[in-house]
Amino acid sequence: MLSGNWKESQKKTFLKVITYLKNHKQYMKYDQCLARGYPIGSGVVESACSHVVRDRMEISGARWGIDGAEAILKLRSVSKSNDWDEYWEFYTTQIKINDFLPEDVNSPILQEVVNG
Repeated sequence: MLSGNWKESQKKTFLKVITYLKNHKQYMKYDQCLARGYPIGSGVVESACSHVVRDRMEISGARWGIDGAEAILKLRSVSKSNDWDEYWEFYTTQIKINDFLPEDVNSPILQEVVNG
């Protein structure tokens, strides 16, 4: 299987890949996934990243630090997943438990953050 001019590092990498594929064969039923209409490529994820991440982070004039960008992307992910109401109920409950609730949980500023 490994005849020819292989460097030792190439042989090692190749054998790692073969071992991985053999050990995870039960998860690689691509024919069945395709027959059921499931996506097997990365296009869906790449599209989501573009829609959630790039569209927000590349707003003209916006500057993001790591913490701010992460916070905004977490909120956008919740919103784009249509989980906002459930998340907001959980969040406000946690805030009330900790005896702190912003004055206006439906403020236009917060809505702009959520809806982009």
